[in-house]
Amino acid sequence: MISTEIQTLDLNAPVTTVTLLEDRAQVQRMAKVTLTGGLWRVHVAKVAPILSDKSLRAEFSDRISGAKVNDVRVRRQMLIKESDRSGLLEELMLEWRSQFDQYNILTEDRQQLEAQFQQIGIILGKALQELPIDAAWGKVDPMAWRSQLQPLFQKMREARSEILNTYHAQAKLKSAIERLVSRIQAESRPDQMFAAHLEADLAIAETGEYELAFDYVVPNAFWRPYHQAQLQMGDKQTGENSQLTFRTDGCVWQNTGEDWLNVDLVFSTARASLGTEPPLLTDDWLNIREKAKKIAVEMRDQTVKTTGLGTGARPDAIDLPGVDDGGEVRTLRASKKANLPSDGNPYRVPLFQFQSSAKIEYVLMPEIALQVVLKSEQTNNSTLPILAGPVDLVRSTEYVGRTTVSFIAPQEKFALGWGTDANMRVQRTQSQKREKNHLTQWNTITNTVSIFLSNIGDETRKITMTERIPVSELEKVKIEVVQDETSDRIQPDLNGFCNWNLHLLPYSQAKVILVYKIAAAPDVEGL
Repeated sequence: MISTEIQTLDLNAPVTTVTLLEDRAQVQRMAKVTLTGGLWRVHVAKVAPILSDKSLRAEFSDRISGAKVNDVRVRRQMLIKESDRSGLLEELMLEWRSQFDQYNILTEDRQQLEAQFQQIGIILGKALQELPIDAAWGKVDPMAWRSQLQPLFQKMREARSEILNTYHAQAKLKSAIERLVSRIQAESRPDQMFAAHLEADLAIAETGEYELAFDYVVPNAFWRPYHQAQLQMGDKQTGENSQLTFRTDGCVWQNTGEDWLNVDLVFSTARASLGTEPPLLTDDWLNIREKAKKIAVEMRDQTVKTTGLGTGARPDAIDLPGVDDGGEVRTLRASKKANLPSDGNPYRVPLFQFQSSAKIEYVLMPEIALQVVLKSEQTNNSTLPILAGPVDLVRSTEYVGRTTVSFIAPQEKFALGWGTDANMRVQRTQSQKREKNHLTQWNTITNTVSIFLSNIGDETRKITMTERIPVSELEKVKIEVVQDETSDRIQPDLNGFCNWNLHLLPYSQAKVILVYKIAAAPDVEGL
């Protein structure tokens, strides 16, 4: 028979597993305890005050008959009155705004002083240019020169001194702002305002050792994939024997009010907030209108899908999009336990890595950028997909920049860009010539694209260069390459891309010409 007297116990139930979602986290606490038969009320201290009450549940993990969880709840206690806390935060925010405004004022002052310093330098340079001219005309007066130039030099010294003083003042103010931001973040932690603990009412039939699990969901925690690619170059001329090491981390932020120490992390792409309701349907009206007598055409850019190949070479700005899982929920486990304090700072946790042989080549797309880019093509040899996210680029042991990749499935090829070649110079010019056939009334536009390349380095460069021509979707607009005037008599592919394989010796130049014609019928407008 179970005793009706309730016994209390402070239970040590540390966080053991955290499942991180796109905008929240599910926390699991585990505890092993020996309990005698009867009613128990156990307490678990220092839990996240912002946990979702509806998500809280407790259960015995071993499913022993005769042991039951009657109820579980969270108790919160205010540590600082909201009025006091609001006043402190408001005071800190006012001080931060004041210091930030002062920093901006100093920035404007320094910019003005730098502009003044530059103007004085221009005036002084012009004055010095006039001295040889005066001397050539026999007007040699050192005392007059000194009286004219000495005030300019003095103003330059004063301006430079003020610039340095402003710079040092900004540095001190920046340190003060950073300390103030740290104080604001510390005061904004949930556990600085509330203390929370869990209470669970248990009914135990017989004495024994029990394992109790607590699960709940907390906001203020999320993760995003973050990658690092390290390239070991092989032969500089051919790029053979090059190896790429690709590592994927989970970058985690959390400010839940509880520290996660020595926990197992599970990274999930599930979106618990997404509903399953179908979209609302609206009427789609169809109208009939008379066919236009003239055909209006326009140019548009179309992205050519490459199934992952080349998607990693985009120098887009780094943002924080949602997790792209390719339409299938993915679950990734951290390779080791992690410590994640509740401070809102990012922490990177290793997930997996792989190695792949890399195909190295130098590519040039003059229409997009007048720079030769080092490109590597490799395969995702991992059994897991690479999720969309930023990539830190490390060439040998040197950090060279950052790029992004899209979703890349296992065993799929993808490309990465490793920066520009400083030894290559590129110039691109374009001209047009319009003609009209008086017999057929067709209009013809002849486009000539000239690309000039210079290798100023002491190494041979093999470059894959790509230019493009428009692709017509209309019978009344015809586009063709003039082979006799185009270098190497290149013909475009179905997407309009023309590719050249160039070989530039050290300290040499090359010229590539592309000529194509656009012919349009008389009733075509917009060209």
